[in-house]
Amino acid sequence: MKILLIQPPVQDFYQTSIRTQPIGLAYLAASLIKEGHEVEILDCQTEKRKSISIPSELSYLKDIYPFHDRSCFKLYTGFYHFGMGWEEIRKEIEKPKADVFGISSSFTPYHGEALKIAQLIKEWNSKKIVVMGGSHVSCDPEGVLKSPFVDYVIIGEGEHRLSFLVHCLRNGKEAEIGLMDGTGFKRNGEIQINHLQNFIPDLNSIPPPARDLLDLDRYRINQKKSTMIITSRGCPHGCAYCSAHLVMGSSFRVRSPEDIIREMVACQERYGIEAFDIEDDNFTFDQDRAKRLMRSIIETFGEGRIELSAMNGISFAVLDGELIHLMKKAGFHTLNLSYVSTDPATKQRMKRPQPTTEFGSIMKETEKAGLNVVAYAILGIPGQTLDEMIDTLIYLMGERVLIGPSIYYPTPGTSLFERCRRDSILPSHLSQWRSSAFPIETKEFDCLDLATLLRLARVINFIKGKMDQGELEEGTTSKGLFRGLKDEIKTGTYTWADLLLMLFEERTVFSLRKNRSGEFSIQKEKTSKRVLDCFFEKALEKPIMGSRND
Repeated sequence: MKILLIQPPVQDFYQTSIRTQPIGLAYLAASLIKEGHEVEILDCQTEKRKSISIPSELSYLKDIYPFHDRSCFKLYTGFYHFGMGWEEIRKEIEKPKADVFGISSSFTPYHGEALKIAQLIKEWNSKKIVVMGGSHVSCDPEGVLKSPFVDYVIIGEGEHRLSFLVHCLRNGKEAEIGLMDGTGFKRNGEIQINHLQNFIPDLNSIPPPARDLLDLDRYRINQKKSTMIITSRGCPHGCAYCSAHLVMGSSFRVRSPEDIIREMVACQERYGIEAFDIEDDNFTFDQDRAKRLMRSIIETFGEGRIELSAMNGISFAVLDGELIHLMKKAGFHTLNLSYVSTDPATKQRMKRPQPTTEFGSIMKETEKAGLNVVAYAILGIPGQTLDEMIDTLIYLMGERVLIGPSIYYPTPGTSLFERCRRDSILPSHLSQWRSSAFPIETKEFDCLDLATLLRLARVINFIKGKMDQGELEEGTTSKGLFRGLKDEIKTGTYTWADLLLMLFEERTVFSLRKNRSGEFSIQKEKTSKRVLDCFFEKALEKPIMGSRND
């Protein structure tokens, strides 16, 4: 059979283009090709970007995001359709004359885009088979199958399940599809879900991703050709906000170092790939195993000869000095660490693992190794207070890290999602369940509070950047910075220093606007005064550190 696997476009205020490579579809394609099927991948998330109107359910964000802001501290500048347009997608769908269409629906807020593709297929030819999989499908398979445009769903790992489903379809054995767990379908108008029971025990048995079907020139890290690589699956931690266990399970399963190195060498020799982004659910869960892999990479490629990253995030709970130094030697320049919060009670409620080493000690080791750090703080978790979130920003302000502010968004199937449902704080529209929409409001914080916290993180990171460049003195307190800016401000064109000084003086955010004559002016923006008042009361005497260790 001929199968077309599709990654839909996305519509949002932003896109993390560096992380759009559809490696999951490439894995599916490899398994299908092994079974003798003809497969193509349609990656709709191209570099194209078109400005579109904000959908009505997100219209409340118009006051939060001043699209015409040209300041260094701006948030988002528009709402966009990222990737191919619908008419272009319609034409691409018809080209290969595929029998089965597999659509990825990885994130709940973008499920509408996945459904739109399914609709286009069915409007073109209602007899075509539409299968949908991905994280959102694993979280809500029954809800996905309620769509008249979706025939089958795949829950969890798809390599074996999709191959089995296509085998049944090719041989006229549709009745046998129900024999496979992790599948869903409609029979006599009734939705049937075969719940997930098994995960692939031997990851070495899975064929490597069919990267030949991807335009690998599109994916680059620091100008180097890059690819995602998966060295393990599953995470035993079960954090309250994370859905990884619903897709890949709670059992930590690994590939052998030999199998991983073989794939990496092939990527380098066949495609000229020099950068690898490890997309594991919990790469460092087995510390000894991670060390062995780093040593194997060093032995194969040499120290620092390739570039490594783990943008999906690394838990600092099991890091130690030896592993950190091995990661540096193997090719890491930056560690993306999940910090979450300064409040131990929040970490406990979120079921975060207890660290074997304190975060401050980890920072000392990363500094020794010359590794940069992005520390991710989660803001807007039900049960958090503004004081706690501000304390977290202030703590990270004083560490040599960049702050990664992650606004919590509800993910179906997680325990925290169920709490949001019980507390009746879930937004009514799936499209609102995204970070950029500040989806959760409680008696402790609202949308404007979270937007102001996000702005504060941007401001702090900007100051850290100026310290890295030598324009500001590292270790300066907010109070000292304020005094220095007052002495340096010059009349004339508005600069970042003017806007920063006004933020300190008036405790509100100003944007920089350009009028029709090309002149710039400043404008006061909607801001949470209680957030800024609390921040400045606590932060004025606190030192600010830069972000670079290399």
